[in-house]
Amino acid sequence: MAEAGDASAQFNLGMLYYEGNGVAQDFGKAAQWLGRAAKAEHHEALNFYGVLHATGKGVAQDFGKALELFRKADKCGYNCEPVYDDLPTDFRDKQFGMELVAAKRDFVRKARLLAAEARCNVGLAYHGEATDATSRKVARELFLSAATLGNGKAMHLLGTMCRDGAGVPASEVRAYMWFDLAVTAGFAKAGDARRELIDRMKDKDVARAEKLAARWLRCFPLPEGAAQ
Repeated sequence: MAEAGDASAQFNLGMLYYEGNGVAQDFGKAAQWLGRAAKAEHHEALNFYGVLHATGKGVAQDFGKALELFRKADKCGYNCEPVYDDLPTDFRDKQFGMELVAAKRDFVRKARLLAAEARCNVGLAYHGEATDATSRKVARELFLSAATLGNGKAMHLLGTMCRDGAGVPASEVRAYMWFDLAVTAGFAKAGDARRELIDRMKDKDVARAEKLAARWLRCFPLPEGAAQ
């Protein structure tokens, strides 16, 4: 099916080579198959092909290309709940069918955790050289993207940007919201930043920040294993 041009099959084969699951691990072959699926605008493949460019596995490391692929993935619906259109539709053997669904969900979950980390790291590359408004805007875009996938480090970085007014209007309420979310996601370092803010914030502002954090989690629940 992969050779015949089925994008879902190409994505699955690429991930098998990436993980070394049932085949010898080969990042070059992973990049080959993920790249073919990405050309067909398979949103999971676009995303993970971006991960390869962000990490330099199987391809030359290229943060600009990674950013381009992440943007395309999101445009194609990457941040939406994945549709398992490549799973068998005949579930006469119910137990076997449910095992397939569980395996696929675990497969996608692991890929998304790696994606969140890669997006955060690419954002850091832009943030580290953020001497202009465009770089800061790109960094924030990538941190937000990683945050929607449950990355606590990205949430912490968004909090520091809001606290310091780096590329965004300074806001203790927004900063507290992000630090609170980062702690919830398991990024312990954000706890110190949150405590520093709470010592100087009004109770009503803390309550507002906590409401904003709760609203975020309703829209973007933390995935299993998201803690950093």
